[in-house]
Amino acid sequence: MAPSVDSFLPLTHLLYVVLLSLAEEPNHPYELVKRIRDRSGGRIDPGTGSFYSVLAQAERQGLIRENTPAQSTRRRVYELAPLGKRVLAAEAERLAAQLKATRAALVAEKKRT
Repeated sequence: MAPSVDSFLPLTHLLYVVLLSLAEEPNHPYELVKRIRDRSGGRIDPGTGSFYSVLAQAERQGLIRENTPAQSTRRRVYELAPLGKRVLAAEAERLAAQLKATRAALVAEKKRT
């Protein structure tokens, strides 16, 4: 039986940005790290150990998969697996609900002051 999408939530921030980057384009780890750094303006700079641990765990869980072209022997290329797409979408919905609640709380606070 396949794991429930909800069993993966909430995602760690690093796993979230890895899945998001792979949703945009399959790529090799070096380019994923570069994209994560660029998107965050340098605020997120995944360490090598934690980054590769997240990749390995995501692959074991079926969220991502290796899709290295046959002619490429040096670089592993990863892509988002179907389960990873569903988990990323569920996390986006969860975050959107949190953002909506935050905005509502801030508006209510502003009205009280």
